[in-house]
Amino acid sequence: MRIAMLHPSLTIRGGAERQLLVLATELIKMGHEVELFTCAVNEDCYPELAKNLKVQVIRTPYSKTVQNVKQKRTMSSRLAGRFRGYTTDLPSMFLLGKKVPEGFDIINNQNSPTQWAAFFAKKKLDAPIVWNCNEPPFYYSDVKQRRGLGKINSLLYDGFDKIAANYIDSIVSVSSVDTQRIKKAYGKSSQIVRPGVSTELLQKASGKFIKAKYGLENDFVLLQVGNIAQDKRQHDSVKALYYLSQKYDNIKLILVGQGPRTELVDLSQKLNVKDKVVFFQNCSDEGLAQIYAACDVFVFPAQITWGLAVIEAMVASKPVLVSTKAGASEIIQEGQNGFLIREPYAINMATNIEKLIKDPELRRKIGNNAHEYIKENLSWEIYARKMETIFQQTIKNYRKNT
Repeated sequence: MRIAMLHPSLTIRGGAERQLLVLATELIKMGHEVELFTCAVNEDCYPELAKNLKVQVIRTPYSKTVQNVKQKRTMSSRLAGRFRGYTTDLPSMFLLGKKVPEGFDIINNQNSPTQWAAFFAKKKLDAPIVWNCNEPPFYYSDVKQRRGLGKINSLLYDGFDKIAANYIDSIVSVSSVDTQRIKKAYGKSSQIVRPGVSTELLQKASGKFIKAKYGLENDFVLLQVGNIAQDKRQHDSVKALYYLSQKYDNIKLILVGQGPRTELVDLSQKLNVKDKVVFFQNCSDEGLAQIYAACDVFVFPAQITWGLAVIEAMVASKPVLVSTKAGASEIIQEGQNGFLIREPYAINMATNIEKLIKDPELRRKIGNNAHEYIKENLSWEIYARKMETIFQQTIKNYRKNT
């Protein structure tokens, strides 16, 4: 098969970006021809993976936007953000879709808003679309985006976006949480294919260097990995740290992820735990593996459709605490290979973490069970094989109906 893969940008070390790049790599190993089309690329996004792939960068208004994410958030820039779908995203996806050349057997688009680019590409290529919809646009799940000036966006999302979605031939989700959001947004069904995980580095890594460098040798270390955002709920991890620090002096929290950290720093200072929080941003795969190895417990209060970091922590044989509103919670067997986080998050997290502090044998048992579960059930090869089957079936159905 010749596969055209579309993604908005490759500029951060995110789970969706890794998923895309590894899937492309695995498909090439299986003998398929894969080409990636995106609006921007930089060295922050897994250069060790991207360097071996054929990536076409289509310069669009979106390219400039994602390259300038660190710009000051003025009133005018916030106002412009309200209309970004019209001024940046839609014209960019039009250009991206139109630049995909003919000759591909299937279009595989990934993160939103590439469903729009896929729509325009399909019109040109006459090829079916498989959408890896890791998360429908926040317009559908965040009511605040549909209030005030945001109501103007209804013309784009309730209009064009839903029309574009109707041209998608198959939708792939990562979890039941994702499936429900897709159904609510578009009224369309999707197939669950859970992403895999790279295991070699995580299994070999040692946490000794990280512990020594940051003076953590005698500390009980909590870890959360994920770009800083409201739905990742890092603030709950800081609050859990505060509750635990009332009883245990040697608790530390490592937060790994890109994004604005000012609010988290202010919160940790207000709670008098600022000296117990360590921030990391751009970590290599090797560095991140060492951080996983250095932690005692992995926490994930995020409310998202999956959570690759959870799977990575499980590979590293760490006990994990996962929000019931994260897709990755669907593989957690309470008290066996992890714990589930329920409201109130911070207190619930602190309670379960204290169980693990008091019982080293329980930590070891749950961590080992977590590792064995991932080893037996999730791998990138399995993921790619399942995606290959969906591609082949989608092409077969498309040709039958045209």
